[in-house]
Amino acid sequence: MARIPFFGKAGKTAETSAPKAVIGIKNDDLRHSVGHRSPFTMMAGIKDVVTETNKLRDDSNFDNDFYLFDEMLKLDPELNGAVRAVSLTANNYTINWSSARNARIRTALQNLVDNIDFDDILINAMRNLMVYGNDISKLVGTGKDGITNVQSLPVSQITMLDDRNRSATADDNDPVINVERYFLREGETTMQEFPANEVLHIRMDYRSNWFIDNETRTTYGIWGASRFTALKQAIRAKYNSMNNRIALEDAMTKQYISIDMDAVKHIQNPDEQRERLLFIMNQVISTMESLRGDQVPIFPDYVNIKHIDQRTALPDSSGFLDNVNADIAAVLQVPRTAAGQEKGSTFAASYTANLWASNAIRRIQNILKQSVNALFSAHLDLLSIDHTIRDLPVLTFEPVDEETRLDKMRRATLGYSNGVLSLNQALDIVSLPSEEQGDVRKDAPTPQTETPDEPEEERDEDDDMPREGEM
Repeated sequence: MARIPFFGKAGKTAETSAPKAVIGIKNDDLRHSVGHRSPFTMMAGIKDVVTETNKLRDDSNFDNDFYLFDEMLKLDPELNGAVRAVSLTANNYTINWSSARNARIRTALQNLVDNIDFDDILINAMRNLMVYGNDISKLVGTGKDGITNVQSLPVSQITMLDDRNRSATADDNDPVINVERYFLREGETTMQEFPANEVLHIRMDYRSNWFIDNETRTTYGIWGASRFTALKQAIRAKYNSMNNRIALEDAMTKQYISIDMDAVKHIQNPDEQRERLLFIMNQVISTMESLRGDQVPIFPDYVNIKHIDQRTALPDSSGFLDNVNADIAAVLQVPRTAAGQEKGSTFAASYTANLWASNAIRRIQNILKQSVNALFSAHLDLLSIDHTIRDLPVLTFEPVDEETRLDKMRRATLGYSNGVLSLNQALDIVSLPSEEQGDVRKDAPTPQTETPDEPEEERDEDDDMPREGEM
């Protein structure tokens, strides 16, 4: 074990041959402990873990809100988890190919689904609808092959325009209300322009939505509305609270050092005592600051390090964070468990919230279903295959479960224990097989099975005669 001198006097030379796993401190002049202590504090610096959230918290100079939404999604685990959980529901679907009008339509659309990453297109669309309120893709294809690719475009870099010139104004009195052209990175040297019929634009809550695009044009009814808009201040407040707590923990004294007066009792002059105590304190601090991650300090017995239990020194912010997570679940209309908001929820509140969430998810799924029909129709148009929407195969999303397995168990147990449900009804809720006599509620009287009268046993006449010893 390597040891180094603690004080200015010459001590034993450090052994350089062995690795410094521990820093040792030795002094022969000062020992022992007494009751009186003079505390000395030291602040330990920590790595700045809030740098990435500062932009989200403090900077309002985003090119548009979509960039802000990206930062929110990247930094907030509850928000990210909620979006991801719901997005994956878009992958639970079936296509009834037999409902297509004829084999030509069926074969063409089967080839389309097989040749593009159809599952990922649906998942990405669901995700973008939740984050941006919009999903915009470029349709790539030819008259010979139909649609061969669906290229997802960054929503934050898209602008839309009608038949007016790009330099024309579009304000509240004359907003853009029809879309004929889409622009990617408008105004830059890499700008691309697409006609509206080559773009698949999926949107939600758009009909009455006012929106100012990257070119400061006022639009109405062409951009979908993002639910993240209602969470901007809540997320900023969340990270403001978290960063303030981290800063407070870093600024507070996590430990304090006390030096017993016995360390200087051999010194008679008070000024020399103070000087010596200051010297000792500086040596302790210097040693602590020089520690590596694999080292621990060894101090003389008159140096004591005490740690503070910050759980009682810092205010509890968990309630506020729980409220923000509840806001995330409510605004996005996702199950509370998806936003980390299961604790503290009653069964009734959780069930009701999840029911509303399921309805909201089904609505987005219906929007996706209509968009799939538009994709199918665009593919058939390129191939010059005559059709109507009714001629297309039907895509159906699997029902969204309003309850978790635990919630189902709780509901079944509650219903049966209170006599509302029969045993078999409760078992059906949790998908377990029924019992033969399970159709009776718990509090109902159990039906009694009548037993036939047993025949009287034949007795001998002698049975009625008294036996020996009986009177």
